[in-house]
Amino acid sequence: MHLSDLDVTPFSDNSIGWIIESSDEVLLKRKNWSDYQPTGIGTELYPGDLLQPAATAKVLVQCANGSTIWRVPAGMISGAANGCPPAVKAIPGRQSKIIPPRGGTNSLIPYIICPRRTLLLNAFPILRWNAVPGATHYRVSVIDESEDDVLWETQVNASEVVYPGKPLLTMGVDYSFIVEADTGTSSLQEEMPDLGFRRLDKAQAKSVLSVLEQPAHRELTQEAQALAKAYLYIGYELRTEAIETLEAWVKQDSQTAAVYRTLGELYQEVGLHRLAETHYLRAFKLASFDIEGQAVIAARLGEVYQALGNSEAARRWFIQARDGYVVLGDSQWVSELEKRQVQLNL
Repeated sequence: MHLSDLDVTPFSDNSIGWIIESSDEVLLKRKNWSDYQPTGIGTELYPGDLLQPAATAKVLVQCANGSTIWRVPAGMISGAANGCPPAVKAIPGRQSKIIPPRGGTNSLIPYIICPRRTLLLNAFPILRWNAVPGATHYRVSVIDESEDDVLWETQVNASEVVYPGKPLLTMGVDYSFIVEADTGTSSLQEEMPDLGFRRLDKAQAKSVLSVLEQPAHRELTQEAQALAKAYLYIGYELRTEAIETLEAWVKQDSQTAAVYRTLGELYQEVGLHRLAETHYLRAFKLASFDIEGQAVIAARLGEVYQALGNSEAARRWFIQARDGYVVLGDSQWVSELEKRQVQLNL
């Protein structure tokens, strides 16, 4: 399967938006919860959800169309659908339920980090890979999959290089790249399928840039702008741009759980489970006030450890997630997580 075969599905099946900025406490009650619970930045919203910000809170929601920013009225209860009604034409979205095979676990090979299983807005992408212990230089080859031929080659000493833009990466063409270290190892040793990339088509690229120029986006805090941009990128399968946007905030020691959780999800989607694990663990600690947020992260960690073949760790995290949903009174997720525990014992 090539990138052109990927389906375009909603961000979540009926998501109508997600919180991107909050200056104070905000409570959330979903239809199947027994009571209101504290929630935070990054929480996805659905029809039927009720939000109650503190009287002094500034809470902003990015709606599913990617461009509308809704300021939730402070000090009162509001239905999420009042501010973000179901979108007639939502932005495209990621396939968050698909868990690729395990990858990125052998530190001795220059496995691909990005671009990896992604579309690209940028015609000059940064090619990144794992730095191999003892390697002093790497040969990098960009492959045109339509011709099955080398498009461009170079040799570098670092573990990343910027593609110079010539030859031009043509829209609609699938590409990949191979890295060979002077230790004799190669990125091909990872044996992961479908690690290629392709430029976003012209019409969708125009849509993305149009949303980013909306005045409402420019009025957000810098971190909220980054999250809004990342969520928009994710909706168009621009995983590499989303990762780069959020990694910049990791370097600034962001204290927002959504930054790390979203990075964990992105790395999980491209099969880099060790990187996903690192970011999920950080997100879990930062989400200590958010029962649902921790439950979601715990379930993701269970999936990561299951993919890594660590059944005991997977079981512990699925139990942690289940216990969170018990507190919330969400019987549907409690049942689902109990099924996952049973499957681990088969």
